[in-house]
Amino acid sequence: MRMMLAGFAAIGLLPLGLALRANRGTSLAHAILWAIAAWVAWGVAFALGNIDEPGMDAGRYCALCLTGCAGVAVLGARRPHVLAWNFVVLGLFAVMVLPLAETLVLGTNPHEDWLRIVFLAATLTVGVLNYVPTRFAPAAVWLLAAGAAEIAFLYAPSWFAGFDRAACLHLLLPATPWVASMCLWRREKREAEFDRLWLSFRDRWGLFWSQRVRAQFNRAARHAEWPVLLTWRGLVLEAGERSVTPAEEVKIVETLRATLQRFVASDNK
Repeated sequence: MRMMLAGFAAIGLLPLGLALRANRGTSLAHAILWAIAAWVAWGVAFALGNIDEPGMDAGRYCALCLTGCAGVAVLGARRPHVLAWNFVVLGLFAVMVLPLAETLVLGTNPHEDWLRIVFLAATLTVGVLNYVPTRFAPAAVWLLAAGAAEIAFLYAPSWFAGFDRAACLHLLLPATPWVASMCLWRREKREAEFDRLWLSFRDRWGLFWSQRVRAQFNRAARHAEWPVLLTWRGLVLEAGERSVTPAEEVKIVETLRATLQRFVASDNK
């Protein structure tokens, strides 16, 4: 079981590697590197740790913290601050692993520190919820369930008393990258260049940055007196307004590209 889980985690690096390749040159590459680091940590934890017994395990705890850090890394994925944001994420990781150090050095009981348990769960949840409104919603919900199971496995071992197959819960997590890959199969083919650019950005960066970009574009559209509104699903004509001229269509796409320049390099749009 241990080596099988480690193998599944290693295979999960394939879709993550493809995601890194697809997002090279973008500000999202750093967050994907954090996700790869988390998956390597899961593989090591499964291979070397005690996966059959519920309770605190240093490897799985660190891997869970890195998984949360990967989600938080997305929240700072905008140039020119993306490099500096990595130090913020690294500081977050140090804060989250502090209870583990106290347990190993001082012998404290991690199950009694509910504030830090909530902090760990909240960190993981924030990164996951960022993708719930996107095409990757099934993968986000899957990861949330897997993370909740791992937290329960670490902090509430009594819940699994008499449960002979508790270790099977670990199978949820290595499957997450493949669930995310399957979500891409549902992509709708749209001919409009604007919608293609917008939906690609929305699904990759999630709710946090998409809402900011959408607000910025809509302000520019009002200023230019274009009869359009950028919604979550794409560009629409405002009710009762005139149609868009071909010259305006070009300007609208150029404006979106300019808005995305802090996220996506010109050859990746």
